[in-house]
Amino acid sequence: MEHMGKGNEQSVRINPQRERRELAKDILKGLAIGGLVVASFALPNLPQIFGLLGINDRGKRFRAKRAIDSLVKKKLIKITDKNGKQIMEITENGQKKVLEFKFDEMLIERPKKWDGMWRVIMFDIPEKQKRGRDALSRKLREMEFYPLQKSVFVFPFKCKDELDFIGEVFNIGEYLHYFAAKSISNEEKLKDYYDL
Repeated sequence: MEHMGKGNEQSVRINPQRERRELAKDILKGLAIGGLVVASFALPNLPQIFGLLGINDRGKRFRAKRAIDSLVKKKLIKITDKNGKQIMEITENGQKKVLEFKFDEMLIERPKKWDGMWRVIMFDIPEKQKRGRDALSRKLREMEFYPLQKSVFVFPFKCKDELDFIGEVFNIGEYLHYFAAKSISNEEKLKDYYDL
């Protein structure tokens, strides 16, 4: 058994910028579901926000304050005075950002039994919507949709709700086409790919 000497010890360092981004994400998500709407708080300590986020460490409090400042600067949240109290609220742009977070985290669970149907997804998204088109292609590959062509993918499980959500997030729903088929060319290859 090998013992680690003092020279081999590695300290785990948390990237403050990454932590601040994660805090910003948590704050936005909390505001989006109404869990972090603060009726009264005192800047710069924000004790209620810190309590809701479970932040006790002084360094984390500083990064959380920086995260809030950044969200305000990017117009993702707004802080207004109402009846002598400061109210923190999410903006429309902040709501859109939360949808993007949900998009990033989205996965499709494999059912216990396949229903025998193939889902075919086709799209022809114009160049002006390139961001949405690239995000869609990347997400489909990440979720293991099989690419038949550059803008045609196949998947064996129900996914219409997820595709509708992607269309909403990137405003490309009108360019997405979805249909189910009982059979498809190269079916055996696809069955092997999905271990069906």
